[in-house]
Amino acid sequence: MANIEMDCTSTLFGIESFISDHCGFAGVIKHDFKDFVVHEIDMHGNMVQLDETYKICAPGIDSVKERVECTLDEDHAVESKATSSKCPQNAFQNEDTCHDSAGFKKNKTSHSHQQLLSNSTLTHTTDKQSNQLGAENPNLDEKRTSETTETCKSTYLKRLREVLSDDIVEKIHAFAESEFDFNILRSKDAINDAQIPNGRKNTTFSVGVVSSKETRAEIHSAIKYVFPHLCTDTQKPSDGSDGLEIIIQTNATYWKLRRFIVADEIDNFMHFVGEKEHSKTFSLTCPEDKEVRTQLHRVIAKYYGSFLETKTFVTSDGSDQDRSHKIVVRFRQKYGGRGQKRKVTEEKTIFSGFILKKENLEMLDVINKLAATLRVHSSDFSYAGIKDKKAITTQLMCVKGVSTQRLNSHFSKTDVAGIQVGNIHPLQGPIQRGQLKGNHFDIIVRDVKLQKKGVGDIDETQMVVRVEEEVKKAAQNVKTNMFLNYFGQQRFGSISDIQGNAANIGLEILKGNYVQAVKYLLSPIEGKDDAVNKAKKFFQETQDAKTTLSMMPNYKSRECMLLKALHRHGLDHDGYTKALLSIPHSMRQLYVHSYCSLVWNRMATQRIKLYGSQLMEGDLVIPAGVDKAITRDQVQTVTQENISSRSFTIQDLVLPLPGNAIRYPFNKVGQLYQQSLKQDGLSQNSFRLNSLKLNIPGDYRKLFSCPTDLTYKIYQETGSSLVQTTTQVEVPRTLLVSTTNNSSYQESSSKEDFTSKNKINLRLSFRLPTSSYATMCVREMMKQ
Repeated sequence: MANIEMDCTSTLFGIESFISDHCGFAGVIKHDFKDFVVHEIDMHGNMVQLDETYKICAPGIDSVKERVECTLDEDHAVESKATSSKCPQNAFQNEDTCHDSAGFKKNKTSHSHQQLLSNSTLTHTTDKQSNQLGAENPNLDEKRTSETTETCKSTYLKRLREVLSDDIVEKIHAFAESEFDFNILRSKDAINDAQIPNGRKNTTFSVGVVSSKETRAEIHSAIKYVFPHLCTDTQKPSDGSDGLEIIIQTNATYWKLRRFIVADEIDNFMHFVGEKEHSKTFSLTCPEDKEVRTQLHRVIAKYYGSFLETKTFVTSDGSDQDRSHKIVVRFRQKYGGRGQKRKVTEEKTIFSGFILKKENLEMLDVINKLAATLRVHSSDFSYAGIKDKKAITTQLMCVKGVSTQRLNSHFSKTDVAGIQVGNIHPLQGPIQRGQLKGNHFDIIVRDVKLQKKGVGDIDETQMVVRVEEEVKKAAQNVKTNMFLNYFGQQRFGSISDIQGNAANIGLEILKGNYVQAVKYLLSPIEGKDDAVNKAKKFFQETQDAKTTLSMMPNYKSRECMLLKALHRHGLDHDGYTKALLSIPHSMRQLYVHSYCSLVWNRMATQRIKLYGSQLMEGDLVIPAGVDKAITRDQVQTVTQENISSRSFTIQDLVLPLPGNAIRYPFNKVGQLYQQSLKQDGLSQNSFRLNSLKLNIPGDYRKLFSCPTDLTYKIYQETGSSLVQTTTQVEVPRTLLVSTTNNSSYQESSSKEDFTSKNKINLRLSFRLPTSSYATMCVREMMKQ
């Protein structure tokens, strides 16, 4: 493979090339958020508007009647969600299974456990029962628990002897005793591995091959109950016989917990975890040392955080001297518990759609505000796409588990700055990403001027005429020749935040450098001294997550989520991993997608420099009219025969966004992709991150995009309209390629006054297909 030198350093985000050959013009875009107005185009081609004239035609609601008769107890649902929101958010998402520290999946089957204990009493009490018992006799619950535990052990051992031989059961007892004594020895501070006789290590014990799945489930349950310091796993037998071999070994999680939980409680706590009875709680004897309590909270969250949550309570008889603490463990509200697959909840789930209009706000901040208002989780919201922050945007939204009456009730009384909600309607399901036709843009470019070259000394009237001529030519060219479909600057974040831009964060995530990724997210911007950056600087200097959280403004949702997680889980690698898991899954994806977008931009520039606007052998194409949902299966490689027969056009040309299920062009551009990923320390396998629950398969994106319904209007601030032109001309597209290094696109951050009557402004209106950036279309027109 030939080595190809890359030249992608001239601009920060890879945005370098132009298509058309007109001169362009200068101007300022996004001087104010009101200069950039975006309306989503729904799947029926209608512009989404927050008024009574817009007819809701979203997919899946044509015949929906609001399910008022739904038996979901909304008041209870609200109360549950409000209660759970007070507890730390769960970083894990798999609620059906749990794993011990060795990575073995714990048995989900509940039948054997319930059958074995059908004649036994409950090991622990519900909250209400516990309070009643405690009031009558504080020692009664402990006594009953001890009696029940012994009864259960006897039942399990009896069943073990029925399915296994007495000899095997005795050997299991001996193995359990040996492993227990050995780990007690290892856990003592004065003993290290070098002092352990003969270099002894934890071993495993084979129960043998068991063919019946039901019997294996009974053995798993019995061993884990009778010997909580052990865990079980299965493997295929080496002789190839039917069934699976059951392996017993030390449960490392047990010994990590034993450092903080007293010996008299640890076995019962493991039983509580294994039984998964949703209505029960478990009280732990609480260390008085706050730091030790914090470590106990963290270790339980680390291994059982997917379904358990903990909280410290202070108990007192009125005097400070008698104050004590207790840690109560309970199952998370969303966790269904043993035998409950939340079927009833799923049958009762309702979805409500609405139109959201936001002004100068980030999507995550808006969703968090709406979630707080409705007392639901941010993950209950769905939408087709993320819209610009510095803009006025209108789009369809959906929320799960909230009726239209409740939505109307809340938003008729609640006034949230920068947010309007209306056109509330029932839906049959959530809105999927990409479930839109595109977006309609109304954009004002302020202080329009001709490029300095060739302008000369002309009066105001001549300047307006010349500007009109250049704008007309630019509009015609972008309509005829299209524009390079670059990802816009807003995909990567503020240009002033070089370290913390989304692409850098995404790269660190893909490389597994979670600590660095979070540090980028919490890094201050040079030259800014507002409250947010003061808090970030404080964290950078002190690593004090708790104090930094108190300094951070509440509206910075992302930063607050990260700091809460770091305070709860610590500043080690596991804590930083939990911090990333604390932010929404869609946001974690967004950072990785941002890096992929940067690679795409760079490769788009290289493709134009190498081959211009001609299709080449080895290029990838998606024929026009192919359903977007199946594009990954419809990608074709251009052959010389395709070129000769003109089977495809330049509009069919696509470039891949990196991922683990993508293919690259079979030409020099494909080599550049491989070289770029290698330079960044990545491979195709880097795009699956189980620890963050991220799977990035990759995608394909058209190299060129074209606006429709393009109109423009030139005016001065006096309000008098000078020119208005609608471009409707359809001509064959012959692309002219222009590459320049003076094309870095930036949005305005200036506070200069652009409302002077002597300054010319340009209003643009057009539609773009989904995922195309209006700023890149305007950039092609302006050549700036």
